Amino acid sequence: MSKHRCQPAAIIVTYEPHDYSLIELVNRLSKQVLKIYIIDNASSLATELDQLNVVITVLPFNMGIAKAQNIGLRQAITDGFTDFVLFDQDSLPSETMISDLISSRSQALTAGINVAAVGPVHIDQDNSLDSIFIDTHHGKLEKIKPSVYREAGKDYAQCDFLIASGCLLSTSSLDAIGYMEDELFIDCVDIEWGFRAKSKGFFCIAAFNAKMFHKIGETPLKFLGKELTTHSPLRHYYFYRNFYQLLKRSYVPFCWKRHTIIKSTIQAIAFSLFLSPRFEHLKCIVKGIFHGLTNRSGKYE
Repeated sequence: MSKHRCQPAAIIVTYEPHDYSLIELVNRLSKQVLKIYIIDNASSLATELDQLNVVITVLPFNMGIAKAQNIGLRQAITDGFTDFVLFDQDSLPSETMISDLISSRSQALTAGINVAAVGPVHIDQDNSLDSIFIDTHHGKLEKIKPSVYREAGKDYAQCDFLIASGCLLSTSSLDAIGYMEDELFIDCVDIEWGFRAKSKGFFCIAAFNAKMFHKIGETPLKFLGKELTTHSPLRHYYFYRNFYQLLKRSYVPFCWKRHTIIKSTIQAIAFSLFLSPRFEHLKCIVKGIFHGLTNRSGKYE
């Protein structure tokens, strides 16, 4: 039997983190988990973290978020943990987030749901809006708005996938579903894992009482009355490459593919016309689509 049963570990993946934000995250987590693993993707991690419950692993080169998450998960499993919560460096959980996640998981398990992972409501640090969740089990894409479900007295709902940061996972779900797909490197890693879980009869759970502040992308681009989440040209490369790979996978629902290809095409046009540096965005998006269609994977060289 595990020596850390029901006491989760936190796994933080970092790349050139801001010292203050990382220290704030570690301090917040140290009150909620037994141990913290920081997996740094070969950046200049200068933060002094001398707490006894923090283990830092600096990778020899940037291996991507998926590989780093897997390394952290395996370290925690080796140390006897059966529950883990993944984090990005720019997230900040509420003071009760992890206990709220565990509570929602217990409710879902009691209801007979095969739980893949449980995730919090992400609150955008720029506009304070709640994240939405996606559900396609009726054969059409439906958006789950936390406020609507809370008003109906519901604490959780099944969804297709979760943002990895803040996700509560277990060894039992990893054994059944598998680890993150290393070759995706970054972007769509959590989406792929969620759809893979669903294809195996497991479900992601959106926990509406669990909350986390999260920085999503860079400065939004206003286009046709909406604010579009933006990233660097390189991140756009990875998104379009990996999304076009997911289009070819049978376990990814058609309604999600259709919705996302329309949305991503509109965004590609907007980024190429109005987001500086426009040519770099266009070049990376086109190259990403081409590489996705031709099964290129791993780190962009």
